[in-house]
Amino acid sequence: MIDTAKINYDLVAITPQGQTLHLNEVLRNLTWEENPGELAVRLEAELQNQQLPSGRWLHQQLPLGGQVFLYADWGADRQEIFRGTVFNWHYRTDPLGHFTITAYDPLIYLAKSKDDRYYSSGTLARVIIEDIAKAWQIPLGTVEGPDIGLAKQVFRGRTLADMIFDVLDQAKKRGAGKWIVRSKQGKIDIVRPGQNSPVYHFGADDSVAQVEDQQDIEDLVTRVKIVGAEDKEGRAPVVATLDGRTEFGVLQDLVYKEQYDNLAAAKAAAQDILAERGQPRKKRRITAPDLPFLRRGDKVHIAAGTLIGYYLVAGVVHNANDRTMSLEVEDVG
Repeated sequence: MIDTAKINYDLVAITPQGQTLHLNEVLRNLTWEENPGELAVRLEAELQNQQLPSGRWLHQQLPLGGQVFLYADWGADRQEIFRGTVFNWHYRTDPLGHFTITAYDPLIYLAKSKDDRYYSSGTLARVIIEDIAKAWQIPLGTVEGPDIGLAKQVFRGRTLADMIFDVLDQAKKRGAGKWIVRSKQGKIDIVRPGQNSPVYHFGADDSVAQVEDQQDIEDLVTRVKIVGAEDKEGRAPVVATLDGRTEFGVLQDLVYKEQYDNLAAAKAAAQDILAERGQPRKKRRITAPDLPFLRRGDKVHIAAGTLIGYYLVAGVVHNANDRTMSLEVEDVG
């Protein structure tokens, strides 16, 4: 395991004049995070405001739209951890003046932009995502797939991030497996999760400070009935029943056939409900020493509390102040 005491963090800003500012000496707090269901990494830094030798104040050199970079060195040479754009700026006094900036990596533009887009039947999922990235001038990095053709795609008024999530979901249902879209050094990567090497171990005796493991069936659905059209007396027949994990008892939802083109489409909708809500919910987190390079989609090994085995990182919050990170993990597969 890496000695976190030897990790060096370096937060850098590019001023409007094109100069490089190293911000560690005025840095009060620094975190960055990747969350489930989000494309972009979010970085938040709290900085002590001060006047620079040029006469300008620091806050003037970090405007909205400014560029920031985070580097780290853990004994494997200095590497870029984050690059992004300032989207939020908040100044306050206590009584000394300080301000907080919030920056996102380039994929934030896909999350905050809507568009209409069309792709013909048979277009590869990878090609759709590449086309969206190119339209928003995001360079392509490591693109490994998914190389599977999809049905005709018609998107109307959707965010580009939602389009990408839909494409990945459809590709998975067609047998392409799971894929991760993330940004690295300003480029978009499309990779399979769990391909990182080495796979780091987190154990109760050496690195894990806290374990949280919560499971519930509060929102579970174990049976979906498909209901047909009512007769003259108002009775509606059950035309199909799909069962899931009924060992938990019958927790039932309904699909109405008349809302779909045919029975096959109604069954597909019922199957989607079971796929989305047919398993117990699991919320599992650990707190451990920071590995600044660890990303959403990476594989880790945990042996602490009730978490024993290999897991994928579903979300991560890095804290440079106390050199810790909080990992939300999910099962591999």
